[in-house]
Amino acid sequence: MTTRSVAHAEPRTEARSAAVLAAALLLVELVAACQSYLTTTITPLMAQDLHAQDGYGLLVAATQAAMFLTMPLGAALLSRWSASQMLTWLTPLVVVGGVLSAFAPTFALFVSGRVLAALAAGALMTVSLSALATALPAAWRRLVLAGYAMVWLVASLVGPVYAGWASSAIGWRWSLVAYLPLFLIARAVVIVRLRQLDRAQQDGRDPLGLGPAVGLATGVTLLSLVGTSVPGTVVGIAGGALVLAAAARILPAGTLVARPGRPATILLMGLLCAVYFGGHAVVAITAHDLIGRTAGDLALLLGLGGAAWSVLGMVCGRWPARDHTAYLRRVVGAAGLLAAGFAALALSLLSAASLLPATLLPSATGAWELHLVGWALTGAGMGLAYVDTLNRVLDEPTAPDGIGTHVAAQALVMAEVVGTALLATVTASALAWVLSAATERGVFAAGVYLALGMLALLLIPLAWRSEQVADLGQVGFRRRS
Repeated sequence: MTTRSVAHAEPRTEARSAAVLAAALLLVELVAACQSYLTTTITPLMAQDLHAQDGYGLLVAATQAAMFLTMPLGAALLSRWSASQMLTWLTPLVVVGGVLSAFAPTFALFVSGRVLAALAAGALMTVSLSALATALPAAWRRLVLAGYAMVWLVASLVGPVYAGWASSAIGWRWSLVAYLPLFLIARAVVIVRLRQLDRAQQDGRDPLGLGPAVGLATGVTLLSLVGTSVPGTVVGIAGGALVLAAAARILPAGTLVARPGRPATILLMGLLCAVYFGGHAVVAITAHDLIGRTAGDLALLLGLGGAAWSVLGMVCGRWPARDHTAYLRRVVGAAGLLAAGFAALALSLLSAASLLPATLLPSATGAWELHLVGWALTGAGMGLAYVDTLNRVLDEPTAPDGIGTHVAAQALVMAEVVGTALLATVTASALAWVLSAATERGVFAAGVYLALGMLALLLIPLAWRSEQVADLGQVGFRRRS
């Protein structure tokens, strides 16, 4: 074979490897998405079988704390070992955790299995996103990120069906391990391809940051006490402050004060997820308790919001924002959709409580329809900004800002989960307090949604600051010239 033919063959081989890696990553994401539906479905069945109905809080707190304990370590671990090595070591822990939970004779062992899997999953979240950024060309990475939206759209249809079938046909125990062969095959393909394509260098310079990791795990555990009592709320607020303090030490410098450039974009991602998932934590509750809808209606409500996010996410992934002006327009549109969606949700609750003129919304049926429209609008707002924000943080800026690829990936993961944990806990606790009131609870619950809508508007100034460093640099260059 001539030198020229070899040179032509190498790009084709690399392109095939990238395509196979992209497909395997999407398959892993599909399995994980369906597994999340499965976990939600089998939890009450497990609790009944193991006589652990009083252990829901412990299960949630333990798994969240475990993920927060290892999630901040991802970038430091990747500075020492390659993504393929990390996946090789951590994937078996997920499998062992699943098997331990599946065959656990007691609730304590079930929780131990979930904690073991969560410890591995926390680090894997950063590892997977870093691998996506370092192993795939930018065009392939954007395609995979757009594909993730399609995966979750498919999972929203397939996941509940699989979860319901598996739980009834083979039992909750076997359902926890039935998917593992497909999971392992997809992960094996990812590992093999990463060894060929990953171009990240390991210099071992990033500190492990065990102190901030422990602070995050402790803080999120304390945060779960918000709303349980007055002393519990005080402790929970202290836990939230601890989470922010620990996050400030892990996130790139200036993130929490919206330093212009990528730090502001990372904060934007945190606020975007906080606002959306803050509403997600309570939207089904308000539909059931204040509007009186059934379980089937709640599935329609949540599926509609997820579908709107997925469809807009696919569109934005296929045609990403090419410059800062286009990105700013999308964030402005997203903020408007989120604000309009939460306003519609608030109006639906006021209508259901007969606090609006009959000529505006004449019945509870109208309130329910407005609730559906409101949540669909919030999903569309999330989809309009989410993928582009991921891309803007993972793309290397023209002027180096000292944020490496692994650090950027970890920062995105941390911003998402910290923002979600903080605001979802606050909204759920606020609604629990509101619903205990015999009168005017519709007004106060509507206030929760209006507050989320106002927070969504803060996305606009953050989007403006996300590119301010580059703009200032260009101005400075023009002045010197």
